[in-house]
Amino acid sequence: MRLYGLKKAFTLIEVLLSIVLLGIMFTYVHTILNSIKNQNNHYLEKADKIQAEQKIFNILTLDIAQSISNINISHATKYDLIGFKTQNSIYEIINPNVLYFVSKKDNALIRVESLEALKLDNKEQITQAFLYADILTTDTLSFKVSQVGDFVTVMLRSSSIKPMVFQIPTIK
Repeated sequence: MRLYGLKKAFTLIEVLLSIVLLGIMFTYVHTILNSIKNQNNHYLEKADKIQAEQKIFNILTLDIAQSISNINISHATKYDLIGFKTQNSIYEIINPNVLYFVSKKDNALIRVESLEALKLDNKEQITQAFLYADILTTDTLSFKVSQVGDFVTVMLRSSSIKPMVFQIPTIK
């Protein structure tokens, strides 16, 4: 005898099976999304490093290539100090004095742009000077600069970027 009007429903086993299959699918999708997110973070970190390296290279190159005075280099064991007057300005100062040095506190490579030439041994002059300072990189391992003729060679090693060695012609 047939019963009419009764709807056929899912059995408990069919419902449990569908829940298990959905769980497996969501786990698989979650794993794939996490993998993609990790790869994206890795590429973003690489892009940030490349951008930082390019920024340092561009600033140093423009500053030194457009120098309009003698380039003063003070050599030390690990870090050199370089100062000069240039036509390149980040802060729209006309022919600023630029000084590159590595701070002793956190080994940061710092670029100082000012109206007057600065000497690091005169703290009173630094506190009274109108200047802008930018940290180019932290954890600097070495910063060496040499000049031969019209070429300045810069060697920079830092734990946050790849080692950089480049030679820049001056246009005096």
